[in-house]
Amino acid sequence: MRFQSKTGEISETQYAPIRLPSDFPVSGVDVNIRGEVPDIPPHIHDCLELGYCYSGDGLFLVEDKILPFRAGNAVIINNREVHVMMSSPGGKTHWAFLNLDPAALLAGYVTERDERLETASFCGNGFPNVIDDAQYPGLAPQIREIIEARQREPAGFASEIRSLVWLLLVRLHRAFQFETPPVPPSGSPRLMPALHYIARHIDRPVEIPRLAALCSTSESNFRKLFHRSFGCAPKVYLGRMRLKSAAVMLETGSLPVLEIALRCGYQSLSNFNRQFHACYGVSPSAFRAARKS
Repeated sequence: MRFQSKTGEISETQYAPIRLPSDFPVSGVDVNIRGEVPDIPPHIHDCLELGYCYSGDGLFLVEDKILPFRAGNAVIINNREVHVMMSSPGGKTHWAFLNLDPAALLAGYVTERDERLETASFCGNGFPNVIDDAQYPGLAPQIREIIEARQREPAGFASEIRSLVWLLLVRLHRAFQFETPPVPPSGSPRLMPALHYIARHIDRPVEIPRLAALCSTSESNFRKLFHRSFGCAPKVYLGRMRLKSAAVMLETGSLPVLEIALRCGYQSLSNFNRQFHACYGVSPSAFRAARKS
């Protein structure tokens, strides 16, 4: 079975359809603990996904975006973007997710022509996916409220969830206004085996021929596809991912800087310090001190 997304053809292992009840198209809540090695490969759903992080920190890879997250953040992913999540090296993260079809859920309650029912624009480089309450006040707690109402199912929960979902859509369209719906970068689904491999081997050397073979293409074509999709070379992408993972660990944990460097794939502290300063403008120690002051 194949599924055609906006970015290309997705294999059966990447396409994860969600069967939603027709009378109340909201899934049950998936509560899970995940580690640094993604136990679920990069995938795409056929509906909207909402999630809330209760503890831990790490990275979401959503198409070409490398998005740090921490406890208290929420995530919103529509049916246009391939994604995978992992915790910081050596850590665990606790999430709760649910899937829903907002248009079907609100049918008969909101006019079907209301533009705020549209969720296709919540993607691309203009949309952050990971929602931090400090930057977008009220959105993450509301997503948590939707998830927990579905989990507890108190009296009148269906009406409560419909109201909360409608309010979330109104607030999302207010916070993110696009003249035209963004389109995810072309070609990236074909590269997802390479991204999954990178995510699982962030602490080890990663060779380009190995990545090309995983994507069933030549090394030269792999480099072209990667640059076309992500705007940089594979090694540059890996470096960004390692540095963002290190920044999350510095900001939220207490591991020594050397241990963080090793867990993020750096063979020497001096190289890590140099790369980190080039990216963030300060040393890892200064970065940690500023975030914790």
